[in-house]
Amino acid sequence: MRSDDSQRMQTCKQFMGKRFMGNWIAAAFLLGGLTAHGVAAAAEGAAAEGAAASVTSPAREAKIRFDEMDSGPIALHGVQSVAGLNIGTRRDEMVIAARLHLRLTYSPSMLPDLSHLRVSLNGQALATIALPKEDAGREIEREIGLDPRYFSDYNQIRFDLIGHYSLDCEDPQHTSLWATISQKSDLMLTLRPIELRNDLALLPAPFFDQRDNRRLTLAIVLPAKASRSMVRSAGLASSWFGMLADYRSARFPVSFDALPAQHALVFATNESRPAQLALPAVQIPTVSIVDHPSNRLVKLLVFQGKDEAQLQQAVEGLVLGSAVLTGTSANITQVSYRRRAAYDAPRWLRTDGAVKLGELLDAPGQLQASGISPAPMRVILRLPPDLFTWNRAGVPIELHYRYTAPHEPDNSLLSVTFNDQLLRSYRLPPEPQSSGDGGLAVPLLRSTASRQSQSLMIPAFQLASNNRLQFQFAMEHHRQGLCKEVFVDNTQEAIDPDSTIDISSFPHYAAMPNLTLFANAGYPFTRYADLTETAIVLPDAADRAALEQLFFVLGRMGRQTGVAAVGYQLLDAQQAQRAVNVDLLLLSGAQSNNLLAHWGRDLPLAFDAADRHYHEIDSATNPAFDRTRADSGAKRQAADVVVRANGSLGAFMSFESPNSAGRTVVALIASDSDGADSLVASLEDESKVSSIRGDLAIVRGGSVQSYHGESIYYVGSLSWWQWLSFHVSRHWILLTLTSLAAAIGVALLIYGWLQRLVARRLAIRSGS
Repeated sequence: MRSDDSQRMQTCKQFMGKRFMGNWIAAAFLLGGLTAHGVAAAAEGAAAEGAAASVTSPAREAKIRFDEMDSGPIALHGVQSVAGLNIGTRRDEMVIAARLHLRLTYSPSMLPDLSHLRVSLNGQALATIALPKEDAGREIEREIGLDPRYFSDYNQIRFDLIGHYSLDCEDPQHTSLWATISQKSDLMLTLRPIELRNDLALLPAPFFDQRDNRRLTLAIVLPAKASRSMVRSAGLASSWFGMLADYRSARFPVSFDALPAQHALVFATNESRPAQLALPAVQIPTVSIVDHPSNRLVKLLVFQGKDEAQLQQAVEGLVLGSAVLTGTSANITQVSYRRRAAYDAPRWLRTDGAVKLGELLDAPGQLQASGISPAPMRVILRLPPDLFTWNRAGVPIELHYRYTAPHEPDNSLLSVTFNDQLLRSYRLPPEPQSSGDGGLAVPLLRSTASRQSQSLMIPAFQLASNNRLQFQFAMEHHRQGLCKEVFVDNTQEAIDPDSTIDISSFPHYAAMPNLTLFANAGYPFTRYADLTETAIVLPDAADRAALEQLFFVLGRMGRQTGVAAVGYQLLDAQQAQRAVNVDLLLLSGAQSNNLLAHWGRDLPLAFDAADRHYHEIDSATNPAFDRTRADSGAKRQAADVVVRANGSLGAFMSFESPNSAGRTVVALIASDSDGADSLVASLEDESKVSSIRGDLAIVRGGSVQSYHGESIYYVGSLSWWQWLSFHVSRHWILLTLTSLAAAIGVALLIYGWLQRLVARRLAIRSGS
């Protein structure tokens, strides 16, 4: 037995040795092959990189502060010890290095040996920051390198506070567990450009990349003598890109003939083409992507047509049919569309019935949360700006919500706020005890207390064009005493997407002029989302400042409605004098100032070649000023001032159109190009938009001062009884006299009826 065993062992060793030798030899050949392949691939890569180096742009560094990512101070405390920041990287760029610079303050009560801050990127823990005792209680700075290999298209940097204040049993909600990361912290990214293929299927990239949270700056290239029709086509494209940019805002610097060193839109016809770009003549509307002549990493989106009509068709083909464009070039053979109905902007709340909150979400999980103290859930409500809310209680909401029910009655709450104002708070009761009947439980047919329904009302006075509806769950944690439990935060909360809001019962009726509606929602021009009944007055098609103002305003309206401006008209000053049945938007320029002077000197502000004519009107500093309650009595004496001054001045002005009753003129007027730029900057700064109201808003020195006049007109329609009750209510004397007359009339009718009744009875008695 022993000899057999030893023989078997020897045979096994020989076999294993031969197998090992064979595997080693095979591995050697494989490694040699991989090495040779790797060397060849490296050589090819080096050659390709060397070839690309002659045309590539150098890597750029981008410093992004936390407050630029729409983040305030990041507070980590107790059970709310996790927070994150979302960062996107453009499709045409790659992160090759990243450093995180944190400004951090933390509690002096935490134990340094057990406490630390963990930093993760896309779920991968990359660093921990120690929290030493000697630095506690004051702001410190720490710099962390982030491995670029973990960056992807969409990225999240997550901060986890692991805090302990005792070696014994701890309360997870103890107030000594806290740390705060300042909004002045920043992320430094080193980005290398990547060449994208010329393919229309990638649109809107690289001209707009939804992963990029920065303001969109997209150059527009026009021929030196661009016609007004060509400018209109460029304006249509800018409205589409502004719609895509949404909250980021969008600017469109204009270049005549010269190609900028950045992604750009190029507009050309066979007779009028940019000089720096060799484009072939076309016989059909064409959209194509080409490389920049001096840098193939920079792309040009070229719109071409045999003439201006074909050029417009090419742009319309992009904004209406971008979903089916592919390849380096596409021909737009036919475009047809129907004008949109009023108030059907996709980004406005529908007025044809109740709307589900699920239809208003940006992400599927937006109305779901977890934890006993979750982050608030927000829904953006964009309302038609001319809703008539007079004498109405408000907007009804049918709210349905679910949550992990507590075991016993406590102080768990759901708070509902609207524009940061509390609407209602609801207690969250525990789930009822099982009846114990042993029957079959069918969840779809059984009602449970963990799903609640409530009806509430948004007060009419709180409604604005852009609103935030917020839901905040706060679940109470039941402590059974120290060392008697392990804290497990497994609660879940949700607002049901079938919760509804209904504005269908509100008519459209607004007192004008009102610059608040224009600044916040583009009204009255956006009443038709495609700007069908809008005419924009461009003083000079060669004025760079006026063109950039035009493209910005169109992009902003596209952002507000979610629709490209397919239907707008572009006029000059002479055509504007004859324009009827349209709302007019005047852009800055000398011809616009002359047009305003032609329309009348009773306007509150006018410019001529050297002077500024100002007609005194009342200040409109109160945001809650109600145009419908303005004094319609005797007009007060007002001053007229003529001023000659250097320096820039810009203003927004609104009044009823001299060409058509019930139509509105909004004028952007300025003393020079700097004043025109200040108007664009004011519309882009949300802190200044809230100051634009009334009939006149003057922009100077970076501040906005608004004024309101005495002339009021109304747009929209009401039922006859609503119209009568509303307008009579504004005049208390007339209302009093009307009420007295009605009372007297009713009394006389009753008196006459009683007299006839008495006479009839007397006649009956006398006859008997």
